[in-house]
This record gives sequence, structure tokens and C-alpha cells, in this order.
Amino acid sequence: MKKLLFSVVFLQIAFFCCAQNSNGFGPAKGQTIAMGSEVTVDIFKRIDKAWAERDYETLKTYVADDAFMRFDDGTQVTGPKAFVKKIEKQYKETQKTYGWGWETISAFSVKAIKAEDPTIRNQKGEWINAQFRNKDGSITMEWYQIYEGKVIYWYQAKSMPIIKQKG
Repeated sequence: MKKLLFSVVFLQIAFFCCAQNSNGFGPAKGQTIAMGSEVTVDIFKRIDKAWAERDYETLKTYVADDAFMRFDDGTQVTGPKAFVKKIEKQYKETQKTYGWGWETISAFSVKAIKAEDPTIRNQKGEWINAQFRNKDGSITMEWYQIYEGKVIYWYQAKSMPIIKQKG
């Protein structure tokens, strides 16, 4: 009897320790949002570093062949080669005016869970939300869907610099 009681108590503790807390909701029926992992944040950090250093060969290793990417200017590309080609074009345009580089302000990982339909695509892997301050003062926000160590979906939005008002 003691073994049975011990087993029940142990399983309850294990269940409560490992259960994913969620906060918020996703677009699919029954879906919630939970915190992701530091492992995914570390992958993002390697992507960010390679991008900043224009190490395109490393950057391409983190992008799935069929990854869909959407830039803030409306450009849409698929796969690592097209992604790097567009980034290099942005580099050449940006370098002339403001210089290359940014400050990474924040990054965190979340994941969509518990949708009634388990095949919902946004539940594959985890999502990184990252924010950057650009040399012109604007803010860029990006979402990276990372699955099995590679970006499978990515999009970017940019806001104009904030003008501080006196008074």
C-alpha cells in the first residue's frame, strides 16, 4: 500500500512540475500560448550574430529550404538563398544611408499549444519574437518560427522613429 501511495504522489508531483502553464490564446480553436525554451532563444542568437556579421553561409544553415519569409517592404521569399540575396540587397541600401547594424533589444520564445486540431501549422516548433533598434532610430520586430533548429517561417515589421515632443 505504501508503494502505491508513493507512486501516486510521485506521479502527481511529476505531472504538476512538468505541466505547461499557458497565458493567452492562439488563432486555432482551443489553442493557448506557453513559454518556449532557452534552446530556441540560443538558436535565434546564433542567427542574429551571423546576420549582423554578414556570415551568409552560417545564416543559410539555419533556414529551411522551404521556409517562407516576408520582409517589412512586402517582399516575400522562399528558402535560404533567396533570403540571403534580399538581405544583401538591404545591406547595400542601408549601408549608404545609415550604416549597417542594429541593437537587439529583446527576444523571447513562445509556443502555441493545445489546439483541438493537432495539425495546426503554428504549433510546429517554437516562435521567437525579437525587437531591434536600427541605426536610423526605427524599431523592427520579427517573428521566427523555428522547428528542428531551422527557421520555417519568418516575418518582419518596422516602425518609424519615435519623435519625442517637448512639454
